[in-house]
Amino acid sequence: MAGGVIFWPRPIPAEPSMSVYPSPSWRRFLAGSLLFAGTGSLVHSGVAYADALSDGRFRSEVAEIVRAVEPTATILPDPDPGQIRVGRFTIALTNLYPRVATLSGTDRRQAIESYLTELMRPAPGTPSGDPQTFETVKSRLRVQLVPREVLRQTPELVHRAFSETLIVTYVLDEPNRYQYVTRPMLARWNIDAASLEAPALVNLAAASKKANFRLALADDVPVLALVATGDNYDAARLMLPYYLTQIAEALKTDSLTLAIPTRDLLMAWPADSKARQDLAEEVRKQMRTGAYARTDELFRFERGAVRPLTVAERADHGR
Repeated sequence: MAGGVIFWPRPIPAEPSMSVYPSPSWRRFLAGSLLFAGTGSLVHSGVAYADALSDGRFRSEVAEIVRAVEPTATILPDPDPGQIRVGRFTIALTNLYPRVATLSGTDRRQAIESYLTELMRPAPGTPSGDPQTFETVKSRLRVQLVPREVLRQTPELVHRAFSETLIVTYVLDEPNRYQYVTRPMLARWNIDAASLEAPALVNLAAASKKANFRLALADDVPVLALVATGDNYDAARLMLPYYLTQIAEALKTDSLTLAIPTRDLLMAWPADSKARQDLAEEVRKQMRTGAYARTDELFRFERGAVRPLTVAERADHGR
């Protein structure tokens, strides 16, 4: 087999069973589209959203309905038109838009209202929608890597620095949504920020046991791994050394170059790959055109640790 994409289940068994999906050569693969893990479909980088979603018109429509359904709701600005932030919650619109795209009038409005009402309902065990004790929410903690610019809009987010362009934030996971942890929440829980990261990473690691990735092969040699499960935490898996070690083993390398151009895509390739400059350019393309943009920074994983590329390493990748 000269080229292909292999579905590699997680955790990787001693003798993994693999399903092979035909694909173009890796050069055509990079030039045209990315095969997202778990979807079985090609997502072309040039078409990230439908127009009404990408230009913000759909979000404006949803915002008007939010105000009608819940007049006291606070709608916060967000740089990504594919989501809307209502109070403490971030709600993805990329799932809602396809459901209502063919509807109009009353049917469309009712469908949007129904979706919003379900998502804005308090989580089980939190009748007020405002968790009061840390122990009741600890098992739902996760990490999220987000652009630093988010702090301009929401300075109360609990966070720490991760890289030049990214910060680590903490969220409470729920079906179809997540809630960012803020300083006032820490005060109510009577804990400090240092108490969040360990359980958040443990929870994400547990949730990642079934997180799949795909390998792209060229001449039977693995050249690229893609993590795109659609569970909202693919970029955050950059913080899971064990998970990255499994990818490195699959790519048969001790040193990975990594990128998270969007929230829902982690890319990894051998640091000495002949395609490294093409891959680095693909990262920029995915960040420009994909939903939930994160960063075009490149990272190195070796000896169990992640770090940004050095100046010399960036130059080696055409940066």
